[in-house]
Amino acid sequence: MVETDTEENSSEKTIQEKILLRLMQEERKPVTDFSAGGSVVSSPLVRNGVVYFGSCDKNFYALDAENGKMLWSFPTEGPVVSPPTISNNTIYFGSYDHNLYAVSLNGKLKWAFPAQERIFSKPSVFQERVYFASCDGVLYSVNVRTGKCLWKFKTNAPILSQPKIYKKTIFFGSNDYNFYALTLDGKPKWKFETGKEAGFFNSVIYNDTVYFGSFDSHIYALKANTGNLVWKFDATKPPNTPIKRKDNFLFFGTRTHFYAINTEGKLVWKLPIGNHAGSGVSVFRDMVFFSGNDNHLYGVDAKTGKVVWKFRANGYISHTCPAFYNGKIYFGCWDCSLYCVTQNAELVWRFETSLSCPSLVFSEQNGQETEKQPIEWEETEEKETELEEKKEFEYGEPSEDYTGELKNYLKGKKYMD
Repeated sequence: MVETDTEENSSEKTIQEKILLRLMQEERKPVTDFSAGGSVVSSPLVRNGVVYFGSCDKNFYALDAENGKMLWSFPTEGPVVSPPTISNNTIYFGSYDHNLYAVSLNGKLKWAFPAQERIFSKPSVFQERVYFASCDGVLYSVNVRTGKCLWKFKTNAPILSQPKIYKKTIFFGSNDYNFYALTLDGKPKWKFETGKEAGFFNSVIYNDTVYFGSFDSHIYALKANTGNLVWKFDATKPPNTPIKRKDNFLFFGTRTHFYAINTEGKLVWKLPIGNHAGSGVSVFRDMVFFSGNDNHLYGVDAKTGKVVWKFRANGYISHTCPAFYNGKIYFGCWDCSLYCVTQNAELVWRFETSLSCPSLVFSEQNGQETEKQPIEWEETEEKETELEEKKEFEYGEPSEDYTGELKNYLKGKKYMD
């Protein structure tokens, strides 16, 4: 195993950092409320040699993928945690200022749509519509050209996961304990009730089956057309990452282990990972990439669960799902940076955002609000053919619209998984 470190401060952790480590080791919900600061929580997207990502410094950035030089930045009025989606030369992303933004590839505003609350999740684009969720518990459908709202679907709790579209059906989880399936016009088809919140992390859809995690410590597999339960896997701890798929295997983490199970719900391997498995996961070729509470990005053999290498950053790596482009890996960090490393865990460059102070987080336990504290703590979406895999490594992690267009060409139907 190869371990690669960047330069880091050797002084002891501050009292506040120790408090946050303890908080993350308890049975708490994932932290989703961030104040202004330089931390990078958003998952990057790489397209045509440009890295796009948001930061808690309230800016959305475009960098040269080869050297990390900033091409432009777009200001908002709140932290940008939502991962971007690109469709027809337009970038879509949400901000904690409650707006969904449509921005050109050179950073010019096309339109902004106001939701009622913060936008955490990644938008999806399909057939001239943008679908996105907000912490107001609403799923929105907006016209891609005008930003006009076409319809809204209300749930009873925040939605933090990305809506996925499969065979003209929208799938998403909500923290009202339910997982939903809607028509493209926003009409309910079915809903499935779990034991706890089901809206924290993204789902996966494969072979007419929907896979998602709930904070009741289970991974569920449902029939996509009916919502009927196929199986559920008891992870003993709440999932703390989105699910990612490679072939017939599903990968996810909890606060204590990282898991590989097959699409029949059987355990393949699990890897102890301390007290926090991070909340960003990507799969590329035969490797799984995820973060821990020890400031490391892990590269793990997808078949065996063996740690191949780990890269040490200068802060926690959380929420951000690594992206891939031209043989390099890109990910954000709480140390106010976006990193670019090689496939062998060697640092290529590190871009620092406009604020050097990490973001603060707001947590809530049993209805009691706690003060904000500094914290140091998406996809790639797996493809089904070698051609798709090659496209992803050449052009970066695709947004769902790009994935769908490519699969339309290859298979004659639309997937978002």
